[in-house]
Amino acid sequence: MLLVYTHKITPRITYIFKHIFENMLELTFSLTSAVEVFVAHSGPKMSYTDKPLGDEFNMTSHSLLFERGIIDQDLTVYDWQGIPAFYKTNVKSPIPFDIFAASFFLLSRYEESSLKLKTSSEFFDPSQSLAFKEGFLDMPLVDLWVFKLYGIMSEYFTEIQPYKKKVCKKELIIDVPLAFKYCHRSFLISLETFLKSIWKLNFLKIFNQLSVLFRLEDDPYDSFDSWGIWFKNSNLLPKVFFRFTNSSAYEYSISIFNRRLQSIIKKTGDNYKLGLLLSVKSHLKPELGLSEEKKSFQGLTHRQVKMSRIPKTFRQLSSIYTDLVDFEFLDDYSMGYSNKIGFRASTSAPFYFYDLANEFQLPLKVHPVVASEPALREGKSSKVFSNLEYIFNSLPLTYSRLTIAVTNGFLNPKKQKLPLQKSFKDYIK
Repeated sequence: MLLVYTHKITPRITYIFKHIFENMLELTFSLTSAVEVFVAHSGPKMSYTDKPLGDEFNMTSHSLLFERGIIDQDLTVYDWQGIPAFYKTNVKSPIPFDIFAASFFLLSRYEESSLKLKTSSEFFDPSQSLAFKEGFLDMPLVDLWVFKLYGIMSEYFTEIQPYKKKVCKKELIIDVPLAFKYCHRSFLISLETFLKSIWKLNFLKIFNQLSVLFRLEDDPYDSFDSWGIWFKNSNLLPKVFFRFTNSSAYEYSISIFNRRLQSIIKKTGDNYKLGLLLSVKSHLKPELGLSEEKKSFQGLTHRQVKMSRIPKTFRQLSSIYTDLVDFEFLDDYSMGYSNKIGFRASTSAPFYFYDLANEFQLPLKVHPVVASEPALREGKSSKVFSNLEYIFNSLPLTYSRLTIAVTNGFLNPKKQKLPLQKSFKDYIK
């Protein structure tokens, strides 16, 4: 067991040390603030404080993990062994920056709680993030730091064996915001879609809509029966998130009483794990919609729903996650940017979220999503999946995951030979 001495044990220290050592590296450790206990320990030990007690393995600390609340951080990013780092400390330390404070800053989304980085609409602007501005958005920086930390510690302590990496995992999410594009829609919505196409002189869309409505073609979003073909040669078992709500002032939806939709959800649940894709209403005003959506979905599937996802967030993540905990969700897949490829929390590893407002760890596991469909389509190039494969092969830890999200419309069987979809099929193999 690794014993860690620090002059003050705080909730932040307990949280980040547990995540790095136990979750990411599978090392047992214990914290102590008693010098005599630390000195008497005969196994591997390290100190985390402003200066070493003696000649032990010391990681010089920054003040962040001993603070409370949100305090403006003056960050300077520099290069350390070929990767970005910040919170520079003692150059004589085995690692010359506070890896624990820096990891906490990124995982807690500390910068997203800063009023300075919010737009006029009060939500976080991704282009203002440290990762975007410093060019490491596509790097799982926390994972890379932790991997290097383990290597340094295994050289210093004979009790810690060199890291043996197993196979990382790819994960796939299928969002179903609308099960049908043209079918099973209300007359008014169908008419509105038709008139908009006429106004924009989009004759192809008019033709497609009429072909579906007159049953000459299948609905382009109704791809569910073809999923077995898509994943025939893949070992990925997607997680499927359905939006299950009636239309509101915020968005159009398929009626939850539609029998075809209900049949699809039940059949999908026989083969895949199901989660709830939160509507805009339940996301912005959970007290009005979230309980009803979850209750209705569970009533249909006869299963507890513990997974949630919000494709595009309009509120601060900490507030969203607190609401999800209140409604007894255990796993969330919203940690990503809808229109950018990269790691929003600079990690590919699942982690429990830390609530900065109340200074404690939430019982909600956050699963980072590196790319959603809008970002995959943005480049209009099949090379996007080659880039994702490169990122996947560079993930350093067994605990790492590379998760992407597409929609049911992306899996239209008629699109299987398009360059982007062909690259997708190669990727999921």
